[in-house]
Parts: sequence; structure tokens; C-alpha cells
Amino acid sequence: MTLDTIPRIALAALPTPLDEAPRLAAELGLSRLLVKRDDLTGLALGGNKARKLEYLMAEAIGQDADVVLTVGGPQSNHARMTAAAARKCGMEAIIFLGGLPEVRRMSGNLLLDTLFDADVRYSATARVPQLHKLMESEADLLRAEGRRPYCIPVGGSTPLGALGYVAAARELAAQLGTADRDCVIFVAVGSAGTIAGLQLGVKLFLPQAHVIGISVSRKAKPLKKEAARVASGSSELISAGVSFSPEDFAILDEHMGERYGIPCREGNDAILLAARTEGLVLDPVYTGKAMSGLISMARSGALDRNRTVVFFHTGGDPALFAFEDEFAGAARFRIV
Repeated sequence: MTLDTIPRIALAALPTPLDEAPRLAAELGLSRLLVKRDDLTGLALGGNKARKLEYLMAEAIGQDADVVLTVGGPQSNHARMTAAAARKCGMEAIIFLGGLPEVRRMSGNLLLDTLFDADVRYSATARVPQLHKLMESEADLLRAEGRRPYCIPVGGSTPLGALGYVAAARELAAQLGTADRDCVIFVAVGSAGTIAGLQLGVKLFLPQAHVIGISVSRKAKPLKKEAARVASGSSELISAGVSFSPEDFAILDEHMGERYGIPCREGNDAILLAARTEGLVLDPVYTGKAMSGLISMARSGALDRNRTVVFFHTGGDPALFAFEDEFAGAARFRIV
């Protein structure tokens, strides 16, 4: 099969814009900075998961599923968008969430999960492997009741889901001018599916470009291994004839802060800088930390200032509203 013959349903508003960021570029000493606005994919306030879900939900429909199950962190963008996609396709959603920060109120993505009537199961102590076990156990119970569950791993990061970012690389290649095709692309790395698809897509459609992933979740070594596995699987699905090893991926792990899901000063500073130079909204879990990696490399001189830089904005903006305390000190607010 080829990329265009794999079953897919339309969930995202595509193509997403490729915006200039001249004031932020000047602040960082870059000649050109572009932002690929995958925060504007539309589904449930947007984000990168819409591209993956176009393929995953097509498979769920093909299997006549009536309920979709997935897992994620407390402010999971993937869970929020999966719940919305399920409703759009006439299915229910069951979401298993775990980890920190501990849920104290239904804010940010959790508020949207509520609107979509997702069945949310939360454990502050559960990690991803435990959440996957809970999901599979629930799927077994549903099958015993005559239901037809479809399970999606964390982040939708499967070879099938990653095809969304193979297509995104092709889309980006069509938007870039000839002089920008040797760009450096920055992207947040959580479950590794986005960078896996992007790396395969760049290999096929934008071979002069270089992809740099900024981890927000784990050390680089396991992420590179997972990205190589997913990318190789995606290649096999579309008969691309390309295989990957961990060494094919550039992933930096020094910008994630304390741990996944916990904001850090460097990431928060990047959020404020992007907002105050470009009116660009980032989030403390993914894109703020990814932007902090780009900023650090630019300011240290590690980037060629004459080479175009593309920042893939993977979304996550609803989560920002669960972290208002992080930015209270930056407020200029008075009662008049």
C-alpha cells in the first residue's frame, strides 16, 4: 500500500498554516523562523493528535468498533482529542489517566473530556505500562459483554498513527520554498510517534532537512529506540523501503525539567517569550519545553543563523489553563 491508499478519515483542518515569526527570530539571532501551526488542526481545539487519529479512527470504523479506549497523563491532549474523535465517529470513549500533577479540578483538557462525556479513570500513581494493562483488562470485559472496543496506545504512537506525520512532512515540503528546504525542524517528543512519522516523511519528501526532537517525557535513549521501531513500521505499511535505527534520530533530553507533566522555569520562560514577541500560545507540558530547546540552541550558537528553522507547534494549548498558578507572577493586573 501507499500513503494515499491507507484508509483515513477527515478529522483535521489541513493544510495547517506555516507562519513567519520574525520578532522571535530577531530575538534569537535567526534569519528566519517559521511555525507550523498544528495547534490549528481544529478537532477539539486542535493539536497534532488529529493527524494520527485520522488513520486510527479509520481502522476503528473498519473494525466496527463502538467504544474507543486510550491512556495518557492527567492533562493528556491525546485523550482529549481521542474523546472528541470518538464522538464525531459515533462511539464512546474510555480514558485511563495517570501520574502527576495530581488532579484536583476538572480544568484544561479534563474540562473538555467532561464535555465529550468521556469515561475517565484516574490514578496518580499509575505509569504508562500500568495504564495499558488497565485498558486491556477493560477491553476484555467489554468484549465479554458483547461490545467492540478499539484500543489506542499512549499518544496514538503506532506505525499506523505515525503516518499522520509522514503526510505532515509532505505537506510541509509543499509549503517551503526552494531556499528553505534544508531547514532545521524542531518538535516536542513525548511518546515518539510524531517524530517517527516526521523523520520518515522528511526522508521521503524533504531529504535536505534535519529534525531535532526535544524530549518532554523520557531520556533520549529509549525514545530513539521507540522512534526507530515506529518509523520502520510506518515505512513497511506504505512500502517505502526505509528502515531506521536509534542513531537516525536526534533527540535532546536536557529540557524536560523535573519530569513529564511538570512545568519548568526554562519552559515557562519560553512560553512568555513566544507570547510577547509573536502572540503565539504554547503550553507548559509540550511546546513550551520544545521551544526552550530551540531557544537554548539558538542562543548558544549551535544553530546556523542563516539556515531556516521550523518549529512544529504540536498544540496542547487547553492544558495551559490548568497551570495558571505558574504565570501569576507575570501578570500585570490591577483593579481600577
